[in-house]
Amino acid sequence: DQSPVTIADQQVETALRDVIQTAFPDDAIQGEEFGSATINAACRFCWVIDPIDGTKAFISGKPVFGTLVGLTDQGVPLAGMIDMPVLDETYIGHLIGHNPADQQRQSACRMNAAMVRPSPCQALATARLATTSPLALSAAGLTGFNHLAAQAALTNYGGDCHNYALLAAGYIDLVMEDSLAPHDMIAVVSVMQAAGAVVTDTAGQPIRLGQSSSILAAATADLHAAALTVLAEVAAD
Repeated sequence: DQSPVTIADQQVETALRDVIQTAFPDDAIQGEEFGSATINAACRFCWVIDPIDGTKAFISGKPVFGTLVGLTDQGVPLAGMIDMPVLDETYIGHLIGHNPADQQRQSACRMNAAMVRPSPCQALATARLATTSPLALSAAGLTGFNHLAAQAALTNYGGDCHNYALLAAGYIDLVMEDSLAPHDMIAVVSVMQAAGAVVTDTAGQPIRLGQSSSILAAATADLHAAALTVLAEVAAD
């Protein structure tokens, strides 16, 4: 994808692959730097690795870069980790045993062992909106994002995967990105959903491994519905 690659990217992914393959030899692994590897093509679980999310920040000396490890069950996000090494923040979320129809939530998301939750924000007018860069959005995605930004309380640029962690922890209310690869998505989707956020693609469809390339994440169902309505109106014009 023409994004920069460092020795650190390659070494981190190699180390993670070695650990996962040792612990779960029958699972598939898909990473940014070395593609897919599996013992059993029909295996149920797939680990998805982004060794350094935010490599541009990393090589520029900025502290907001992270390591992403996600796990899918038949393509559905199941668990994820967002590790921000310079910030000393590790977010881990899982949806194991979670049924969205149940009133009893069995999912959980923690940052350094402390439970985190999204904000109660319900309206675009009071929402803190974020995306990594307008240059990273498609033409249609940028148009939609600009319409969201025009209605939001404030807009943040930069942050890469940390934006999703901050949404899970209640500091950012709405994140939109597109033109994403699976390694950009799976871990962060699991973390946010485990915290209680509403996460789909920008068309409102569930995120699935190999099928999705955009994210619309919101702190609450009402905020997500409002943002989705704006994007649909823009797409219809």
